[in-house]
Amino acid sequence: MSKVRKEIPVAFKQAPPQSIDAGAEFSCSVALNWPDGIARDGANYRVREGERTLQSGALPPRADDGSVALTLSAPDETGEHRLTLVVASAEAEEDERAEGALPFVLTTMPHETSLAVWDIPSPVVRNGRFEIKAGAKCSASCGLARKIIEIRDESGKLIGSGALGDATLPGTTALSFTAISLKAPRKLGLHEWTASFAPSELKLQHGGTTSRFSFVTVAEPEHAVSVKVVNKATKAPIAGAQVRLGVYRAQTDVSGSAKVRVPKGAFPLVVTRTGYKMPERSIQVAKDVRVRIAAEKLPEEDPYALWTA
Repeated sequence: MSKVRKEIPVAFKQAPPQSIDAGAEFSCSVALNWPDGIARDGANYRVREGERTLQSGALPPRADDGSVALTLSAPDETGEHRLTLVVASAEAEEDERAEGALPFVLTTMPHETSLAVWDIPSPVVRNGRFEIKAGAKCSASCGLARKIIEIRDESGKLIGSGALGDATLPGTTALSFTAISLKAPRKLGLHEWTASFAPSELKLQHGGTTSRFSFVTVAEPEHAVSVKVVNKATKAPIAGAQVRLGVYRAQTDVSGSAKVRVPKGAFPLVVTRTGYKMPERSIQVAKDVRVRIAAEKLPEEDPYALWTA
C-alpha cells in the first residue's frame, strides 16, 4: 500500500532579503500549518535551485509564536536565483508523509570592495622615488592576501603595483595593506594618480574599486632654511610648531628648531602653533638661510567669560 502524502502549507513570517552578497548567510522564518496525524519529530528542510539541493538540515524547533527560524546561505554564483524551500516530515515506512514547498527569488551580488591610500609624501622631488601605503577591504571581510593593487598616472600608464600582505592593518577589521614604491614624474607641479583594485581568482566574485590621490613634485633642493622658534617674552624654545615654506614643511623639535631643504627662489614662510601668534614673512633663498621667529603667547580664554559678560 503506497504512503499518502499530505501538504504542509508554508508561508514566510519573515521574508528573505531580495538581494545579498554571494555566499553570505541570511535569516528568515516561516509559519507552518502542520497536518494532523503527521509527526514533527525528524522533520527536515532543504533549499533547491531546480533539481540541485543547495542546503539541507533538520528543521529547527518552533519559536513561542509557532514560527520556525532558518539560517540559510546564498548561492556562490552572482545573479538572480529562483529557489524553493521544501519542508518535509521524516521518512517512515508505514505512516503518512507530509511535504510543503515555498518558492522565492534571491539576487546575489558581487562582494563590494573598498580601497584606501595613505602616507602620501608631498612634496616629492621630481624623478625621485617615494613610497605610499594602500589597503583594500571586502564588505564581507573575505581574505584578500596576495591580491594586487595597481597605481596609474593621469594618462592611465601603469606606474607601480603591490601585493596585499597576510596581516591586516592594526585597529581595522580585515583591511589588508601593502607598501608600494613609486617614481615621481619629472614634470613639476600637482599630479593626481589612481589606485585600482580588481581582485580575481577568489571563490566568490568581488567588484573592483578605485581611489585617487595627489602629490606635488618639486625641483631638487639646493639650500637649507634653518628656523628657530622661541617664546618672545621668555626666549624659551617652542617645540611642535609647524613650519611651511611654500609646499615644503617641517616641525620644530624640542630645541625649537626645524630645517627645511628647498631650491632657490622666494618663499612665503608661515609658522603656526596653537596658543601662539607668529609673524608671517617672505624670504629669498639663494644660499643657506637662518631665520629666528619670536612667537607671542596668546592669553588663555576664560571659560566663564560668556556667563559673566
